[in-house]
Amino acid sequence: MPATMRHRVLALLIDSAVAGGVIAVATGVVIGLSVATAEAVSVVWLLPIVAGVGVVWFLVYSAMQGGRGSVGMRFMGVRLEHAADDAGLGFGRALGRNLIWVLTGSVLVGLFSPLFDPSRWRRGWHDIASGAVVVDVVPATGPAAPVGSVPPADLRLDPIPTSTPAPAALSVAAPTPAGSAARIASAPAPAAARLSPPSWAPASVPAHRRIARTLPVDVISTVPGVPHRDGRPASAESAAPPVIAILGWDDGTRHIVYEPTLFGRGPGQQPGRRSTAVRDETLSLSKTHFEIGTDDEGTWVVDRHSLNGVVIVRGGQPQRLVPGQRARIWSGDVLELGDRRLRVESAR
Repeated sequence: MPATMRHRVLALLIDSAVAGGVIAVATGVVIGLSVATAEAVSVVWLLPIVAGVGVVWFLVYSAMQGGRGSVGMRFMGVRLEHAADDAGLGFGRALGRNLIWVLTGSVLVGLFSPLFDPSRWRRGWHDIASGAVVVDVVPATGPAAPVGSVPPADLRLDPIPTSTPAPAALSVAAPTPAGSAARIASAPAPAAARLSPPSWAPASVPAHRRIARTLPVDVISTVPGVPHRDGRPASAESAAPPVIAILGWDDGTRHIVYEPTLFGRGPGQQPGRRSTAVRDETLSLSKTHFEIGTDDEGTWVVDRHSLNGVVIVRGGQPQRLVPGQRARIWSGDVLELGDRRLRVESAR
């Protein structure tokens, strides 16, 4: 999730205080040596020594930002990520980001460039140039439900083991007047196999929110008879497989899925799966965001450890998927992917 401006500003203030402390210590050491040695160590060396300490700290600060985060960032629970692949920013990009921030900040307007970004990511010029986003790394936690209890309105994700032929289902539970729970599920799983309700998803994207129009995206890449992206001939697909799902994006683009397919801004090729790139100007989708597939029980979706995650909205109840775990999707479900929405028009 994007870091709030409040957390970003506080992290910067903390880092500025740390930098000021380092410079103050270096200045005190030089002045102390000058006094202790009766000016054998001249105060004239103060400026170059302090400048050298400042440069060294700037490099250390950039290395910390490119890794697990600076002192202020760790304290405020934010971190820099590379927008293209959701990985850490790295020392080189973090150093370039800070140099650009210093140069643009010297004319003041660069200090406020994050406010010019209308998206919720608030990327400044230095973020855009280095391909960085500032994310909130504090995990959302919620109370674990007691074993055997059923919350008043519980949308639970049942794990679907890949090694067993009879996976469980994504089910909706609601209390009856007598206090018992009536479940709607295609294959109920034992209570011990169920997960405690994970963190609730953030609020849905408002209906009035303007979604950036994307270009038509690879509808043909999921149609039998058309050559694959990886060069496989169309003749290998002479027999059309059954439809797994029909998906409709918030910008009107539709996909017809015939086989396990990876979706994202630029998913790589993987054996046995198609890779469908989605043009996304909101930067809400990860490079490989999610996968749609099917088995004997029906259609499933899995979050491929994306940055913004996958939220299933069913009957008005949003629930975030556990990354790497499959969950059933039904016709009428809505998948929330950051700022993007995907409706399941049809599923097996």
